Amino acid sequence: MSRFANIFKSTFVRATLGATGAAAATVVYLDFIRPPAQPQIKNSYTPLAKTAPAPPSRDELMKRLKETDKYDMLIIGGGATGTGTALDAATRGLNVCLVEKNDFASGTSSKSTKMAHGGVRYLEKAIFQMSKDQLDLVIEALNERGNMLRTAPHLCSVLPIMIPVYKWWQVPYFFIGCKMYDWFAGYQNLRSSTIFSRETTCALAPMMDSTNLKASCVYHDGSFNDSRMNAALAVTAIEKGATVLNYVEVKQLIKENGKLIGALAVDRETGEEIVVKATATVNATGPFADKILEMDEDPKGLPPKTPQPPRMVVPSSGVHVVLPEYYGPQGMGLLDPATSDGRVMFFLPWQGKVLAGTTDTPLKSVPENPVPLEEEIQDILHEMQKYIAFPIDREDVLSAWSGIRPLARDPSKLPKGKEANGTQGLVRSHLITQSETGLVTISGGKWTTYREMAQETVDTVVKNFKFDHPIGPCKTNELILVGGDDYSKNYSARLIHEYKIPLKLAKHLSHNYGSRSSIILELYQESDQNKLPVTLATDSTFEPSEDEASKGNKLSYQSFDQPFTIAELKYSMKYEYARTPLDFLARRTRLAFLDAREALSAVDGVVDIMRAELNWDNATAKKMAKEAKSYIGLMGISSKKFDVEDFVIQ
Repeated sequence: MSRFANIFKSTFVRATLGATGAAAATVVYLDFIRPPAQPQIKNSYTPLAKTAPAPPSRDELMKRLKETDKYDMLIIGGGATGTGTALDAATRGLNVCLVEKNDFASGTSSKSTKMAHGGVRYLEKAIFQMSKDQLDLVIEALNERGNMLRTAPHLCSVLPIMIPVYKWWQVPYFFIGCKMYDWFAGYQNLRSSTIFSRETTCALAPMMDSTNLKASCVYHDGSFNDSRMNAALAVTAIEKGATVLNYVEVKQLIKENGKLIGALAVDRETGEEIVVKATATVNATGPFADKILEMDEDPKGLPPKTPQPPRMVVPSSGVHVVLPEYYGPQGMGLLDPATSDGRVMFFLPWQGKVLAGTTDTPLKSVPENPVPLEEEIQDILHEMQKYIAFPIDREDVLSAWSGIRPLARDPSKLPKGKEANGTQGLVRSHLITQSETGLVTISGGKWTTYREMAQETVDTVVKNFKFDHPIGPCKTNELILVGGDDYSKNYSARLIHEYKIPLKLAKHLSHNYGSRSSIILELYQESDQNKLPVTLATDSTFEPSEDEASKGNKLSYQSFDQPFTIAELKYSMKYEYARTPLDFLARRTRLAFLDAREALSAVDGVVDIMRAELNWDNATAKKMAKEAKSYIGLMGISSKKFDVEDFVIQ
């Protein structure tokens, strides 16, 4: 190498080392002197809300009811539409009173198919019948489905639904239908529909009979907890200033100069009568709308002495059954697009079980407490058997119930005294009418469209009645229901981390109470008693069996395979107005709907806790226990495996 090359090499090395050293020094300087860069990932963690102001007690609400001279609006009926209307009106600035004869969601609103959906069967009818009304109903429901998922994220979730296909020509037929369903949902489409091969379908649904199976189409809808949603609406309405009361029955409508000015109501707990005056009265009693309309037609506002056939409501019974989780694919529903009588039927995952239904049996009248018939249960099992690879055992039915589907008919199109026949005057969507006395009646529709029904009802009242104060616009599109604020889909993990509780309990609380779960868990940690499942809460009033007594102090959460604790029961009484064992077992929790046998075994424990909290005497406690056991005993339990009479207190 030449001398010049050596000089160049040494100079280059020195320069390189010098530059490297300077860079290293700069890095060291920047690391120790310059502030560190902010992380790019944003942490969404906020502390759990462990306390919340208790809502007004029932006694305080009753006091408010008595002391209020006149409400802007009186709503009769505490189901989905009634509580939705109360919330809409209260958030607009109206002074609202709602009274419910029984409990919130005690009727049809707790007995739905648990779906927030547009209705694929309505879309099919809209296309083949060229029906704009059917198409409008689908688009309306798809829009409201998005509202439910947004306003109650803890109670509503996206559910894939599989349609098994057994003929090759049906693959494009069903897939095009699913894609049209996506298209009509517009920007609120949940997820894109797709096709699964036979192999993928069998992997997702191993219980399915794959004989002749060609493929499956999968679309997406919403799933929700109906009675929990109803309770959330009632509590949120109370938070917004409404007076909302269960177990208050309207006995008479009050009129002045031929116009409705309020109602005579009775507190069913005390027997006390209260006159409730209001500028506008809304009939939101669902299947029982005709009873209020009959009182409205009477000059004195009294019900007829003999029962009358319904004129506005065209009732039919829809039965559902609940089976163990292995009867359906995990996290995915199943749609039977064509049953033997031409209907559709769903088999859906719900609260860790499989929900199957529904039937459609026309009725002549509306029963106070509809009961599923054995032939209706067998009809559902028969349809389900077409898809299941093993024989369905009737004794596997954990629960069954009947709800009344209230199709609406315009009563003005049916002459008075004439019995309704056929489908004359039927509307597929909801119907709002106003009588000569001023009674506003909202009927028909379905759970998914409750919010729009409520909005239109309040719009009708604001348009047709005069108020002495300004009324704001509808706000329920943006309003988040109680428990939905600060909620995220990983909430159960946060509860486990904070409280060290079992996964099943964490999921149950987070998916049913949302951000209010931590309030229940604060009660849960207060005492060992509050940690017990409700079935183990019984005391000496109802003597334990020798087997129970032999357990001594070994009673634990794991002794009961359901995540319903005494802490949750106490919360439901303080924050959600549970007044009877059925309120808790059937509606605040869904134990009676998920497993009627377990619910029967839990009645005594629930009664003991409620007796202590609500100051019941022994006679009241026994009456409440008997009523609960009689009701739950008719929820489809197989008589071969379970003797209901053993549980009824004589």
